Amino acid sequence: MLIALAVPGLDAEAIEWAVLRAGHRVAWRAADSDEVLTQLARLAPDAVLIADHPAVATATIVGSCDLLGVRSCLVVDDRPISVGAARLELADVLRVGSDGQLDLAPLDAGGVVPVAAPPMPAAPPMPAAPPASTTSAPPPPSPATTHLPPVPPMPGSARTAPTSAGPTLPVTIAAATSTHTGALLAAPEPGEPIVAAGAAPAAGLANPLVVTVWGPTGAPGRTTIAIGLAAELAARGHAVCLLDADTYGGTVAPALGLLDEAPGFAAACRLAGAESLNHAELDRVGQAVGRGGHGTFDVLTGIGRPHRWPELSAGRVTAVIEQCRTWRSIIVIDAGFSLESDEEVSSDLAAPRRNAATIASLRAADHVVAVGAGDPLGLARFLRTHADLLETIESARVQVAINRVRASVLGIDPHGQVRQTLDRFVGVRDAVLIDDDVDAADAALLTARAVTHAAPRSALSRGIAELADRLVAPAATARPARTPTWWRRTG
Repeated sequence: MLIALAVPGLDAEAIEWAVLRAGHRVAWRAADSDEVLTQLARLAPDAVLIADHPAVATATIVGSCDLLGVRSCLVVDDRPISVGAARLELADVLRVGSDGQLDLAPLDAGGVVPVAAPPMPAAPPMPAAPPASTTSAPPPPSPATTHLPPVPPMPGSARTAPTSAGPTLPVTIAAATSTHTGALLAAPEPGEPIVAAGAAPAAGLANPLVVTVWGPTGAPGRTTIAIGLAAELAARGHAVCLLDADTYGGTVAPALGLLDEAPGFAAACRLAGAESLNHAELDRVGQAVGRGGHGTFDVLTGIGRPHRWPELSAGRVTAVIEQCRTWRSIIVIDAGFSLESDEEVSSDLAAPRRNAATIASLRAADHVVAVGAGDPLGLARFLRTHADLLETIESARVQVAINRVRASVLGIDPHGQVRQTLDRFVGVRDAVLIDDDVDAADAALLTARAVTHAAPRSALSRGIAELADRLVAPAATARPARTPTWWRRTG
């Protein structure tokens, strides 16, 4: 492997000797950010060792490595990792021991074949052995059998191993690129999902389903409905994962009590950009939430700081969604609110787009739940942005859901007024109307659970269940039929 060193503040000579002894090659050495960027432009190595030093441990260097497909590895000593380096959220962490020796085990754990293997012990002499058999070093590996290096687990992560038993074997490049050369690890045959060793196959629906929950600005309840929808579908026996793709600040993690400084969705996007995303990595960066058994689903938490939105590019988001289709049977996405694409007319066509993650999530979805608030201001916002939504995706994939419908702001017959307004201005007649239920929503936030778990008999949970029936045929679910209250009373 060709490795570059950017290790100011550490013993560069000792680190270089450790790299050479491990059978790798050193591409170049750099001492500051400008020198690293200059060397990257000249020669892109396989990996860059970055010291925990403010001169090189920057988002600019890590982002440049991601764009070039270079693996970034953080090198630390016995001191705690600095705040600036922790914010980079690098999964590869190499430690320098008290004796000055560099531990390269996490780097080699990905299954990368070194450029020159260490000398092998001499085999006992054989009578008819040809002269070539006495060579101490094996021949260089064939490119068709080189293994793609999955990233090892980050120390201290919530889930450091796949949930199922069994060893995790690397996926070879020959198998992964036999039918596809894009950003994803393609399957050997069209339509056949990639199942990493030790990963459980997706259960539930025969065809994976992607549901994106979108709504205009003004907090109409996108996150509450997205979490409740994921929990409701999981309770019906489907394998569900929830993705927080809101580039203006995801709130799925705090709503579920997952106060994690390492957002799983951003980590999955970076792995997808490096063509290293597979089921084992999704198991590592995801977190399981729920009541146990039925109702448990996986969550890829979103970015907590909005300035990190460039990490969620359209290509990466699409790649993560497509990989999740082979991981779980239903994918629920909590998307952002803005659909503006005016930046596309700028002169810099290669610049990142703030709303690219939202638009990519909508275009990759099989169903889009358009959430609006059931009050005069919320309905006005929804009606104005509904036309923008239909310019992005087809109307046949949109299911309208109006949340917090109440008579206190709409007067007599609030349901009838909302339906009449939707029919008159946007031609929607099959909207799901969800009654306002402040107590249920507060109980969900208080207990950091989905509303279907915190208040399963509330009006809000019933509305989410009706929405789930619209998206997934009731015949395909495992929920038993409910006996009406009037029938139980009259017998």
